[in-house]
Amino acid sequence: MNALSGLANLTYGQRRWVLVGLLVLLHLLLLQGIESGVGRTLLVVHIGLFILWQPFVRAEQRLSWLQLAVIAAVVLGSAIWISWWLMIFWVMALAGIVGGKVFFFAARRTKVLYLLVLTYLVGVLLVFLVPQVIPQSYVMPQIFFQLAKYGLPVLFPLMALLPLEQEAEDEVEVIDFVYSAFVFLILAVLVLGSVAAMLLINRGYIESLVYTLVILSAVLFLLAWAWNPRVGFTGLNVLFSRYLLSIGLPFERWLHYLAEHSQREDQPDKFLDDALSGMSRLPWVAGGKWRAAGKEGGFGRHEGQCSEFRHNALSLAVYTRHPLSPALIWHFDLLAQLLGEFYQAKLRGQELQKLSYVRAIHETGARLTHDVKNLLQSLNALCFAAASEGEEISPQFQALLRRQLPVISQRLQQTMDKLRRPELESTQYVPLGRWWAALRGRYAENGVAFEPESVAGEMLVPATLFNGVAENLLENALAKRQGHPDLRIRVSIAAEAPLSLTVCDDGAAIPDAVAADLFRAPVASHAGLGIGLYQAARHAEFYRYALGILSNRQGRVCFELRQPAGEGTTPQ
Repeated sequence: MNALSGLANLTYGQRRWVLVGLLVLLHLLLLQGIESGVGRTLLVVHIGLFILWQPFVRAEQRLSWLQLAVIAAVVLGSAIWISWWLMIFWVMALAGIVGGKVFFFAARRTKVLYLLVLTYLVGVLLVFLVPQVIPQSYVMPQIFFQLAKYGLPVLFPLMALLPLEQEAEDEVEVIDFVYSAFVFLILAVLVLGSVAAMLLINRGYIESLVYTLVILSAVLFLLAWAWNPRVGFTGLNVLFSRYLLSIGLPFERWLHYLAEHSQREDQPDKFLDDALSGMSRLPWVAGGKWRAAGKEGGFGRHEGQCSEFRHNALSLAVYTRHPLSPALIWHFDLLAQLLGEFYQAKLRGQELQKLSYVRAIHETGARLTHDVKNLLQSLNALCFAAASEGEEISPQFQALLRRQLPVISQRLQQTMDKLRRPELESTQYVPLGRWWAALRGRYAENGVAFEPESVAGEMLVPATLFNGVAENLLENALAKRQGHPDLRIRVSIAAEAPLSLTVCDDGAAIPDAVAADLFRAPVASHAGLGIGLYQAARHAEFYRYALGILSNRQGRVCFELRQPAGEGTTPQ
């Protein structure tokens, strides 16, 4: 086993010499003649060297007894039934294989080596082999045979002595089937066209070959120009690319089906199961299995060739009736990527829906929390006033209780109503004058200046919005006063349209970094994260109001709740 592996590695590392050797044996075979016993022996050795050099199966691969029997039968049949037409076909096949290798090498000297090999094979084919099958009356002069016998072998030393780059010896043997088939067909047209031209125009072989070469060159030139004309319109390369993208697979129809199905189905697992069930209508697809996010499913029949494709969380196994070609493997891999992207989009949509529910719950809870906090502050103020009273209750305290307790009870009832029926919040409107008087009464003992003292008219305003915004702004200002006892706070309202409520203090300005995101996101501050103002701004947007900073400079910090121009205050 080690000896066989060493021989395989040796032949793979020295494949240039193996190639030169099989060409030398081919030339000796042609000089000796294919009918003699020596010629048949040389043919068998030549085929053996080709088996060692061929790029389709690696030399170290183990062959089964059946494969060995088939190879032996082919070699034996070739040695027995050898003919000039068979040799022509064999040399054309060798030229196609070599021509399919030229375009895969980036090194210039390696390309030169294979171009020399291709030159030798084409020369032997046209000058030595084809004249063997044409009628005697069309035989070309003997000088051309002499040139083929003794001139073409000059290429062998060039192939052997041509210095190659080090990396060329280690390059993987790859054959482009399209290039190989193209070279083979070109040679077939050249050979058969020359023979046909001899019979049609009744000329010699050399003249017919020249005519065929000229016509074939003109046709190839026109095809090359039509492939990429560069005169403002597309060529055959675009049509050929479109054909390759859709060959054997209705790709555009599948994309259209996926897009429509994505609009109809929102559940990720059901979408994936239904989409893959539709894949069974594609050519050659018998069935398949999928696995994604801990779940799995299948469709069709699980028989035939299995091909697996993976994309992110999606693992797809497709069963086909026949092995997939490289182009179809690329198509199915692209389909798996598209399915994976659609599936990920569905999963993200589900997560966003859950996050929207959580956000709604959070905003409702945060709004109610601030309402409860404001109620608690009012109760704390009453408790402090009650603790300051003696054994007898003063008339001022009784008046305070008469003012505050109904308001607290009403606010608490409104909070409970919002918790039970959030959609009823938009129906809680009160007259502006009554709301303004209630606000002044709640903060009368806190040293807050209100302008004007009273508001006339029956203009209706959303009570929950105005209470929440006013109490948030006033509580923030009162908290700011704890560090600066001489801080003055002023609240003003403009009763004419557009309605606006302003809360100002003469303290320090808000830092620009904090003010930039104050109403758009939670921000870091000395007293908290600004969540109250964030929720108040969202609450204002619900009623189509705008909450913002009117002024932010030292000695004048003002917040304003403003109704957009042209909006009415009475609910429709």
